[in-house]
Amino acid sequence: MGLRFQRVLRIFPWLRLNVSKSGVSGSLGPRGADINIGRHGVTTNAGIPGTGISYRSKLGSHGSKIGVLALVAALGFAAFKNADRLTSMFQHPPTSVASAAKTLTASKRELAAQNVADAATPATGVRYVHRGGSDLRDSPTASGRVLKKESKGAQVALVSVAGPWAQVRDGNITGWMRASVLGAQPPE
Repeated sequence: MGLRFQRVLRIFPWLRLNVSKSGVSGSLGPRGADINIGRHGVTTNAGIPGTGISYRSKLGSHGSKIGVLALVAALGFAAFKNADRLTSMFQHPPTSVASAAKTLTASKRELAAQNVADAATPATGVRYVHRGGSDLRDSPTASGRVLKKESKGAQVALVSVAGPWAQVRDGNITGWMRASVLGAQPPE
């Protein structure tokens, strides 16, 4: 017997790295239906969680076809059990985008449509701030130091555009703002 050591590191929801005294292996799949790849080969594991009933077989050995069939059945059961989660994963954008989209009001959607139209205009000239309290930053990142808070309707000079960021000049201060808060026309 002696000393035992095992540590499971979860990389992604259904991908795990297993570290033990005998070596390192990787497991792919949900609990009760996974494939383990290690130094001793590829093993399929299929079981019913909470019952203690499971089937394990090494691929390439006698009975490996049963193991693969059991794994497919267990994966089908796991997919059926988690159908609502799987459906939501494929129907909606990632959480941060989804939560941002939920907070978008109709007027903000119109503003976004106008900003798409503004993209066809030259990347210089006068722009108006359409969202009060917008930050003018020293770099084109959300973590850049805030130089000034712009009020709604403030007029700024557009210097350049770099992706979602616009470099603008307000008086003697030049900095970066989100391009989505700027419009070619004064806000209503």
